[in-house]
Amino acid sequence: MYPTDDTIVAVATPPGHSGVGVVRLSGPGANAIGLAMARRSLPWSPRLVTRARLDGDGLMADALVTYFPTPKSYTGEDVLELSAHGSPVVLASLVRQAVMLGARLARAGEFTLRAFMNGKLDLVQAEAARDLVEAVSPAQARAAFDQLDGTLSAALHAVAGDMRELQLQLEASMDFPDEGYHFVERDEVGRVLETLRLRLERLVDGSARGQLVRDGARIVIAGTPNAGKSSLFNALVGADRAIVSSAPGTTRDLVTARVVLGDFAVEIIDTAGLRASTDLVEQEGVRRAGEAVGHADVVIVAVDGSRPLSDDDRALVERVEGPARVLVATKSDLPAAWGLEQLGSEITAVSSRTGAGLADVTRRVSLLLGGDRRPADHVLITNQRHLTLLGASLSHIGHACDGFSASGGALPEEFVAADLQLALESLDEVTGRRTPDDILHEIFARFCIGK
Repeated sequence: MYPTDDTIVAVATPPGHSGVGVVRLSGPGANAIGLAMARRSLPWSPRLVTRARLDGDGLMADALVTYFPTPKSYTGEDVLELSAHGSPVVLASLVRQAVMLGARLARAGEFTLRAFMNGKLDLVQAEAARDLVEAVSPAQARAAFDQLDGTLSAALHAVAGDMRELQLQLEASMDFPDEGYHFVERDEVGRVLETLRLRLERLVDGSARGQLVRDGARIVIAGTPNAGKSSLFNALVGADRAIVSSAPGTTRDLVTARVVLGDFAVEIIDTAGLRASTDLVEQEGVRRAGEAVGHADVVIVAVDGSRPLSDDDRALVERVEGPARVLVATKSDLPAAWGLEQLGSEITAVSSRTGAGLADVTRRVSLLLGGDRRPADHVLITNQRHLTLLGASLSHIGHACDGFSASGGALPEEFVAADLQLALESLDEVTGRRTPDDILHEIFARFCIGK
């Protein structure tokens, strides 16, 4: 791992030109380096902004300086943040001057690594800081902020605390082998184990929505030829990605685009019109369309509202039945050929030309993806590493539960304590209480420099 006893410096704002850019220093020499750059003898006022003219390797820069003394800073060390004009030239000169005065260029994620090493954040919160920076949808930002705020960490620490308490009671009993389960009743052991299993199951069961938030949802637009699918696709994407033509069967392959729809990052997929065909290329397009529908998180079924309902339209509506469906009548800017009530289901009239109804479609998709719901206890698992380790912890607790139950409560304390230890090790690896250095290096290497 990186050394933690020196002073590091990096530009903390994204590359490129901006109104303001921030250079961050952290470490024992941050305060002195900042004073030298400002040619200042008066100390910085903690947590107050001070205007200063800084010498940046021969290039003077007006800046606002904020000093966060240890331990009340992001990293837990002395931190100095220099807010200057956002010219890459100016920011680079400030970094060079700080290096000349004794700082070292920070590596990727090193500021957050120091926050973790100094106990300001656990590993779940540290990873959430990265996720918040990388969030592209409101749902991703909310999930990351909740984790950064410690919601998931609190739930994990509570479970781990109860595991440790039971483990201590069992180990105390093991010190008096003639007494058996002396420091904890057998019935209490079974009850606590089952409660721990249920709590872990709730966390793991909520992971499906967490992965949806993190990785994005698949939204498939399906319909018969010339139902207005491609026009609807373009309208939702906000660009002319799919070819629109009055000739049926124009779309032969899947056309995809990644956008933010409502609260969620999604992949929208336009498909070939679903119908019987003798054309081999179109047959393959129809096959792929059917496969996409089968793997979709939400299917938008497009039915042309300006032409009479066909048997194919009705068959498609019946085929794509279920809760994860949004039914739309397209081309609402044209005279209607049928009443919306004819399909006997909630349906939204949409015009890709005027934009009418698009907001309703977005809202309904977001609701189906869970945009109006928060998981139990506001805990959401969005990280595959966390999910894998939680699954391992649940497996060990389940093994202890099953063994204890099968033995009628006669399973020796050593076996229960061994399963508890393995379950705890997995939980501790989630929060970073027990995490190998190579795993830490891999995690923080994915951060941006300056974070």
